[in-house]
Amino acid sequence: MTTADQRTAAQTERDRQREEWALCSAAWRRHRGAFTGPGRAITEGMLRLAAPRPGERALDLASGVGNPALALAARVAPGGHVLGLDLSPEMVAEATAVAAEEGVTNVEFRTVPDEGALGVPDGGHDLATCRAGLQYMPDRPAAVRAVHAALRPGGRFVVMTLGAAERCVPFRLTNGIVSRHVPLPAVDPEAGPGPVSLSSLDELTGLLADAGFTRIRTEVFEAPIFEAPDAASAWDLFTETAGPFLKLFAALPPETRKAMDEDAVRVFTEAFPEGPVRPTGEILLACGTKPA
Repeated sequence: MTTADQRTAAQTERDRQREEWALCSAAWRRHRGAFTGPGRAITEGMLRLAAPRPGERALDLASGVGNPALALAARVAPGGHVLGLDLSPEMVAEATAVAAEEGVTNVEFRTVPDEGALGVPDGGHDLATCRAGLQYMPDRPAAVRAVHAALRPGGRFVVMTLGAAERCVPFRLTNGIVSRHVPLPAVDPEAGPGPVSLSSLDELTGLLADAGFTRIRTEVFEAPIFEAPDAASAWDLFTETAGPFLKLFAALPPETRKAMDEDAVRVFTEAFPEGPVRPTGEILLACGTKPA
């Protein structure tokens, strides 16, 4: 594939993602508590490695509806500021609304045209975070290089990704449910952008090192991904927030969708017979420092 072809493919992927995130952005805001509370261990792990201090300026890439940007904003107050960046205008609008509702005034959210064009001056930030976003980016090296340029010497960048699908209960369960009812293409889940497409710690740390980060530290642990009170609520959560599947679900014949829904409730009930539904996954964290 030529460089021009690669750029075209990358832009096509970004356009597809914008469309998918637009479909589910309101649901991500509506269900935000189902992820932020159970996922507190993930956020705390990222903040522990980032070591934010009052007065610092921070970037949050692929900010979605504001996690961990809003938690980060509390750590850099007073005097500090967080800029959340995302491809999706709809996600930015939802994150801005959440910040207003929660009275967080030292955070701003903006859209970016792509992961390599952050629209910030070089050396103007003290730290950066990216939670479950780098794996979706078509040009990951460009994203990490852009963060490196945006940080001052001594600045820290913390990235969180997920382990392989077999080590992430939500994906293992939902992939099985969907595939039993809908013929899906035989695609390697780690071959292109996707939720578990950056599940190698070596690859993750290599991206940081190649961009010039040093003193790289890592953590691997298991943590809850979300929580729902019961099996039906867990499946509703997935079907409303899983952007890549929303068009597929909408196009299903009623009888197929009914059978899938019933199958999903059975599967989640068997996996969590005593409730609530609180599936866990393998969490990968990596933190690099820009040399002084």
